[in-house]
Formats: sequence, structure tokens, C-alpha cells
Amino acid sequence: MNLIKDETMQEVTESNKQPSIFDFENYKDFLSQICFPNGRYQHSKDTLQVWSKKLGYKSPSSLAMVINGTRYPSREMVNALSRILNLPNNEKQYMELQIDLEKCQKKGKDPSYILDRIARVYPHNNHHKISLQEFSAISKWYFLVIKQLIGTPNFKEDISYIFLRLKKKITPSQIHFALETMEELKITGRDHNQKLIVLKKGLLTTNDISSAAIVCHHHGMIQRAVEVLDEESIHERQVSSLTFKMPKSHLPKAKEKLFKFLSEFNKEFATENSEEIFQLNIQLFSHTKPYHDSEVTQ
Repeated sequence: MNLIKDETMQEVTESNKQPSIFDFENYKDFLSQICFPNGRYQHSKDTLQVWSKKLGYKSPSSLAMVINGTRYPSREMVNALSRILNLPNNEKQYMELQIDLEKCQKKGKDPSYILDRIARVYPHNNHHKISLQEFSAISKWYFLVIKQLIGTPNFKEDISYIFLRLKKKITPSQIHFALETMEELKITGRDHNQKLIVLKKGLLTTNDISSAAIVCHHHGMIQRAVEVLDEESIHERQVSSLTFKMPKSHLPKAKEKLFKFLSEFNKEFATENSEEIFQLNIQLFSHTKPYHDSEVTQ
């Protein structure tokens, strides 16, 4: 069973303590909280101007573009923020690496080196040090797909065969790298006839795996789901969603139930001798933020 269970990010509570970038999923949310502690939708032009000047931007619109994700922060801006907030060195490094990772993913380059560096800086990843190769196996969506394909009855250990079976969505060199890496990690191996086989039937990630690698994995899988909307007929896919009201206190129980559902779904429908590989994604997140009368601008 191939489940990727993401880490639960620590909630930021209202206090006088300066928030840490490690408490946020990305640097944009961190910047938003620092610049606009009362909510990014409650800020004024004056607030933007003040922080823009502090961070070395000539106009408020430049900072707004950074927070909205349409422009990358400059090194000068990161240095200025680090100096103003007196950020610890590991927090400054983490922010720089998050920016580098986002640029790398946008250009379609291999993020393994950056993910490995993030693992060394991220303090919540101190339970289990994983290698660059293990990062690759978790972060790249096609590793688990190829692993499943190897376990199909008529699998051929041939780059061209895998290339065509995966709808030409990855390159031959990526296929070669995935096969080589999984064998080195002993995820796959050889039987007495030297046939390639799967040794580790299930890969279940826990909080021991860096969130950066998991986020990268989910980016890849969700991107594939977006592509399928245009490429596959409605008879070959199922895309559903549910928008509903729920108290935030129910979220832990809801996540537990979804995880249990995935396990039960896998037991009922996963078949070892199947030739086709499917992907099931379930996203649960909040569309809203708490509302406070004090935040309403007159």
C-alpha cells in the first residue's frame, strides 16, 4: 500500500512570541503573518509601504507580489528580514531553501539536493536522518508508480516499455534513475532468475520523513490529476469534491477517518495481478479563517 501521510504543521497561537518560519507550510504564509499579524486581508496600503521600505522594495506592490506568490523574494530582502527580526541562522537558511525549492520545481529541475539540505535544517526532522536517495523515492511522484508497475504480471524491465506505459510523462533518464535508486534502497531486488521484483510491498511515510519531500510528492501527484482532467474521458476517471461546514475541532477525527478509509479502500480494490496503476487523491482543507469583529475595517 502506498500511502503518503503528511506531517501535521504546528498551529500558531496568538501570543507576543515572534512566529517561527518552521511553524508555517511556506515562506509566503510566514511573511504574511509577520507583515500583517491581524490578517493578510485586513492590511492597508500604509502597512505595505512601511514593510516595503524596511525590506528594501521601492514600491508596496513589489512586496504584495512576493506575499501573493507572483514574485520571488530577493536575497537582499531575506537578509533585511533576518536582520530586522533577528532570525536564527537555521530559520534564515530554511527560508532561502524554500525559495530555491519553489524555483527549482517551477523550472522542472531535480529538487533532491535542495530537499536534502532542507532535511538538515528542519528541526522537526531529527528523529530519522534519511539519505538523498530516500528523499528522491518519496518526493518524485513516478517512483511509486514505477514500483507498482514492476509488480504487475506482464512487466518488462525495459525503458521503452515503462516510458509508454506511463504515457510518456517522464523521460527515459528519469526511469533509469528511479529503477537504479529503488534497487539501491532495496525497495526492489532480484529473484533467483535475476528478474526484477518488489521487495518492500508497502511504503508508508510518517512524521519521520521531511515535510518538504512529502509536499514535493503531493505537488507531482496533484499536477497529474489536473492533467487527467483534460486528457482522460469521464468514463476513465472520477473527480469529486465536497464543500461543507465543520467545526475545526473535528479535523483530527476527520483526518483519522480518511486515513482509515484509504486503508480499507486499498484492501478492497487493490489487486496484485492487475496490469493498470491508478491514483486516488483525497484533499481535506479549510476554505475559511476565523472571523473576529475587531478585524472589520470601518
